[in-house]
Amino acid sequence: MSDPAVPVLVQAETLVFDDDAGTVSAGLLATEVSENPALTVDQIIAILWPSPSAQPLLVGLIETANDADAPFRLVAIQTPEKLPPQLASVPRVAQLPTHLARGGGGVVDYVLSTKAGTGRAVPFWEAVLSPLLRFAAEALSQDTEPDHVVVTESNDSVREYARGKHAAAKDGPRTVVLLSGDGGVVDLLNSSPPEKEGKDEAAPPLLPTIVLIPLGTGNALFNSLHKPLFTGPSELVLALRTLLSGVAAPLPTFHASFPPGSRIVKYMNRDESSSGAETPSEVAAAEAQLYRHETDVAALHGSIVASYGFHASIVYESDTPAYRAHGAARFGMVAQELLKESHPYAAEVSIRRPGAGAGELERVPRDVHAYVLAALVSNLERTFTISPAGKPLDGQLRLVHFTPLGPERTMEAMMKAYDGGKHVDAQWEDGLRVHYDDIEELAIRVEDEEERWRKVCIDGTIVDIPKGGTVRVRREEKSRFNIVVDSRVI
Repeated sequence: MSDPAVPVLVQAETLVFDDDAGTVSAGLLATEVSENPALTVDQIIAILWPSPSAQPLLVGLIETANDADAPFRLVAIQTPEKLPPQLASVPRVAQLPTHLARGGGGVVDYVLSTKAGTGRAVPFWEAVLSPLLRFAAEALSQDTEPDHVVVTESNDSVREYARGKHAAAKDGPRTVVLLSGDGGVVDLLNSSPPEKEGKDEAAPPLLPTIVLIPLGTGNALFNSLHKPLFTGPSELVLALRTLLSGVAAPLPTFHASFPPGSRIVKYMNRDESSSGAETPSEVAAAEAQLYRHETDVAALHGSIVASYGFHASIVYESDTPAYRAHGAARFGMVAQELLKESHPYAAEVSIRRPGAGAGELERVPRDVHAYVLAALVSNLERTFTISPAGKPLDGQLRLVHFTPLGPERTMEAMMKAYDGGKHVDAQWEDGLRVHYDDIEELAIRVEDEEERWRKVCIDGTIVDIPKGGTVRVRREEKSRFNIVVDSRVI
């Protein structure tokens, strides 16, 4: 029996589509002995087909979540026959897209974030993405060799890579294929060099391009960009379709500034090898290795959310080995504990609405808050819609906020976010409700006495704010990166 992690290439005499099962498989010669896995339409990444005279190559991804040894398997089927009409919705790729093409001095790097999510970046690269690139190179007769493959070694590796590699290339475009979660994107955003003054505006520098392969926990940015396409394919199949056939578009961002004394707070492992702990004994050892790491910060760029209150506390208190072992479920586990306390977060919150002049801030009329979250995206998870009016790349900041509601009503509102974002219409007989506003700017003066509650979350990065300090969040007019998306969402 063959290694289940090794890609399968089947030379088919014909393609057989099983209408009852909804799968396509290879019709083999009777004398041929070979593995012949069937693929559903939703598992097919693309059909690599450079010309009508060439033999099309179907490539698909089989995911087996309960198989720890081989969670992914790449399958390729080549045939000289016509394609079944049932495959009409699968992307056809005749040549590499601009962001992967090597002409004009372009550079394509692959960054594998080993700390993202549950640590799947390296296995996915080895079992799926690297062999997919080889299949594409052979089928399309184009170069897909990476310029660099960077395997992260610490929480700072993406930033270290970015400071050295990702600035706009002088001789051509640079593409960063990021096997990561949202944290990898925020690391790239905050490691880009500042714009030089007096540059020639008639010939602006080429923006680096991000291709995101979602291997984090929530994958808010990816899921929001692909939300209109959630009709069957998995996140990873959608990501690979976008890699091979997507187009680059400017990534909307915001700028968050912090008062003096603000610090990025992380709990890090003295022993890096313990960060992937899974068994109870390993988790306990990893917890014992944790230490608090602080870094002064004046500003951050983000592309997802800026939050204060309940959401920021969930992100902050779930970032330990014991909780990370549970993947996305960790957020709900921490939320349940925080709801028992239902802390009222003391702050003065002000907003600037669209059309208001610079500095025309309107104060939210309350002194304590439960939830304050400004989003550039629609979804924090694939099924958790925080901002239902959000559209891919629309660049509009929207604020979700409400006063302390008590555990039951807070949970009711949060559960409605899993029902297509219906929380934004939630209201109760006593007049309390969830507020949802388009904004241009947000200011939060943090007044809590206890440090535990003075946390702000910027795209998953936690910043501790001194009492009386003000955080300001505003949309940025100029993009810092392009990001590759399916052309249907533009």
